[in-house]
Amino acid sequence: MKELIKLDDYPVNGLLKYLLQDKTTKKNIIFASESYTGYGAGYTNSSQMTEDLLLGFSQCEIQPRVYKVAAEQSERTRKKAEVFTPAWVVNMMNNHCDEEWFARKDVFNSQSGHVWETITEKITFPTGRHWTEYVDSRRLEITCGEAPYIVSRYDSSTGEVIPIEKRIGILDRKLRVINENAENEKEWLIWAYRALQSVYGYEFQGDNLLIARINILNTFCDYVETQWHRLATKDELQKAINIICWNFWQMDGLSDTVPFGIPQEEFFQLSMFDEINDIEPEEDFDCVIYNWRSKKSILFKKLKERGNTMKFDFVIGNPPYQEDTFGTSDKPVYNDFMDASYMVADKVELITPARFLFNAGKTPKDWNQKM
Repeated sequence: MKELIKLDDYPVNGLLKYLLQDKTTKKNIIFASESYTGYGAGYTNSSQMTEDLLLGFSQCEIQPRVYKVAAEQSERTRKKAEVFTPAWVVNMMNNHCDEEWFARKDVFNSQSGHVWETITEKITFPTGRHWTEYVDSRRLEITCGEAPYIVSRYDSSTGEVIPIEKRIGILDRKLRVINENAENEKEWLIWAYRALQSVYGYEFQGDNLLIARINILNTFCDYVETQWHRLATKDELQKAINIICWNFWQMDGLSDTVPFGIPQEEFFQLSMFDEINDIEPEEDFDCVIYNWRSKKSILFKKLKERGNTMKFDFVIGNPPYQEDTFGTSDKPVYNDFMDASYMVADKVELITPARFLFNAGKTPKDWNQKM
């Protein structure tokens, strides 16, 4: 199988320390996983991920879940509800969001079963809507893992590489629209950065989050190379990374906080730019994100308050179904993720167990009825 994540090669080489930034803690993201504890004291759940630690691994250690051995996959599924979402499911769900936005079917591709055919004609927009509105449409993937809904370099269930002309991620669709409409390279870059600013995701486990960030950076680079026949410059990469690290952050989705709180050990974090974080968390672990249109940072939990002007047009994803209580009566949590999603978005599309439709399972009966 092709090596999908390379820490010592373009575009990550020399910039890994920036991809590890946590904008809330002003430190580094943490492992938040027991998968690496065998390497020693610096690899615990609450240990910060550093360039030195990661480059000490063999290259295939930080790799998509499909590469991990079956026993580790099973353990991470049981403890962290980490699941595969096949590309055909991702495409079907992204298509449905775009059907809502465009008010027509089969905008980017036509799907039949587990395969799809790309629509090759230039994308047309509904009367009264402009292509720039689509690029600016805010979309959030919750519990994003490797960010399969946002970018589609490979099928997360098989590891099979997807060629750029067949890609189906949300950012891929936005970049295709920019390719078709930007008049020159300068305009293309302006809107490519705005596309990055419009996609968000959060994830609990540090290795998944790093993979998601790398997948998004690689996708940006793939489109630069395809459209302009060159590699992205270091300045372009740094600007993209700064956006990515704000928009894809580490969070416990049930509490809107940094997993395990802010790391206590001292660690000096180099930054690419002066910090634009103009607020501090109300507690030392409430997660902060950035509103690029108003140029202000905001606590993620504040988005759930009535009257907040920053909302997502769509929330999408495959959230955990239940919390592992190490017994026979695990607590369902998908209902909590659904309720939280409706607080921050106009439209929500999540994979959930079908049983709640039949008033079955362990979710509250009044919640089942409401849904």
